[in-house]
Amino acid sequence: MNYKSKLQTQRFSSSSVAGRDFNEEMESDRGRAIHSPALRRLQQKTQVFPLETNAAVRSRLTHSMEVQQVGRYIAKQVLKVIDKQNLAEQYGLKGKFDGFISAVEIACLLHDVGNPPFGHLGEEAINKWAISSVVPIFVQNFGDACIDNAYVRDIKTFEGNAQGLRVLHSLQSLNLTYSQLACLLKYTGPACDTKPEQGSEFAYRQKKPGYYLSEKEIVDSINEALDIAPGCRFPLTYIMEAADDIAYCIADLDDALDKGLISVPELHGLIKHKWEKHCEAHFNDNSARSNAYLLDISQSALEKYHKAEFNKSHQYILSLRTRLINDLSEYATARYIDNHAAIFDGRFDEPLLKGNNEFAWATKTLKNIAVERVFSTKEVQRLEVKGFNIIVGLLNIYTPLLNLSGADFRTLIANKSIKGAPLESRLFQDLPGTNIRRYHLCMDQLTQRSELNDNLELLELYYRARIVIDYVSGMTDHFALSEYRELTAIS
Repeated sequence: MNYKSKLQTQRFSSSSVAGRDFNEEMESDRGRAIHSPALRRLQQKTQVFPLETNAAVRSRLTHSMEVQQVGRYIAKQVLKVIDKQNLAEQYGLKGKFDGFISAVEIACLLHDVGNPPFGHLGEEAINKWAISSVVPIFVQNFGDACIDNAYVRDIKTFEGNAQGLRVLHSLQSLNLTYSQLACLLKYTGPACDTKPEQGSEFAYRQKKPGYYLSEKEIVDSINEALDIAPGCRFPLTYIMEAADDIAYCIADLDDALDKGLISVPELHGLIKHKWEKHCEAHFNDNSARSNAYLLDISQSALEKYHKAEFNKSHQYILSLRTRLINDLSEYATARYIDNHAAIFDGRFDEPLLKGNNEFAWATKTLKNIAVERVFSTKEVQRLEVKGFNIIVGLLNIYTPLLNLSGADFRTLIANKSIKGAPLESRLFQDLPGTNIRRYHLCMDQLTQRSELNDNLELLELYYRARIVIDYVSGMTDHFALSEYRELTAIS
């Protein structure tokens, strides 16, 4: 187990600055990430409440900053244990602590850049459109047999994690190190593959798509360079995932309190009720510490709530959050160390926060409360329906560009317009130059590969559909709403 094989400085394109060590290259990755437009857009992408005007309520950016802090803490704790055990040199980590921590931090900061407007319902909207509108275009052009084609299966499966890799590597061309990109590969299977059966070797690591076929080349390069076996993860990814889970378990309830959707007494009562119900079902009489865990934390928070003269709700959630973050981070650290070999190899097929104990069940209890009392509220559900219709509506507006033949679309690119297609000519003007350049690059590469001649037109339509998906999924909530209103003449 030697991290020298994992913590590498190699990039897809060679760096213009030679001679930098791993720590310095990670600092370069930090600069590239911080200045990325994809990161800035997260400030206007929803966490729970779409189109929120209250700046205190979390956006994807503020959530990612919280995840970054937790990830940094866990990474430092892991290295502290390794150093205390005098194993840093044996593990190839001596002199790489700063880069190790930075890689985790930046992965945490970038983990949501592929998420579309309006959260997970935005993902569902893109998938619905792809199945109902894009797949029939493939069938019309290439026959019923194309439904089983890997690229057709791929295009109808949008996933924020896979899109994140595409944004950072293919669209923004940040040229991050392979180690930094590997941190972000939370799932390890391509979008075209079927979900593995429960209990199979990769059931957890491949429960969602990890990447699109459009990024297969970079994923293969990463796996080869960092000695990652097929279907396996990069070790630091487990820390990024745990940090996200920890930050997320309390954030939605915090926002719900801030918006007045739930009161502290209501929240405290729900925590007490659900925790006691869980203990009856899962903890035996000898697990007194487990039985008392979340109740002790919430009771302490309630006492501070009653003592506070001002901003009482803040005192409750602050106390709850501080203790949980500290405890869950320590638990994640212990799990990383206890399963170090399997995690290093990427074979560990579960998250760090899993387990039949007070820590895992505390996060599950809080998430269940959020589902029942936050996501199910009329306000949130109506906003989600609104967002869903906006995304589907925008995608439908741009669908005529996919009904063109490949030759006509290339003419459209060359001339900026095409005779007999006034609508398509005008829609084309909206598409970002970055997306068109990526399409050009892909088509140039495909035409040079003679073995693809028979499938060239199908691949052309695949990459053309990606232009539309990339454009709409990259929008912020507010921009998507304004574009939808503008293009549909809805005030």
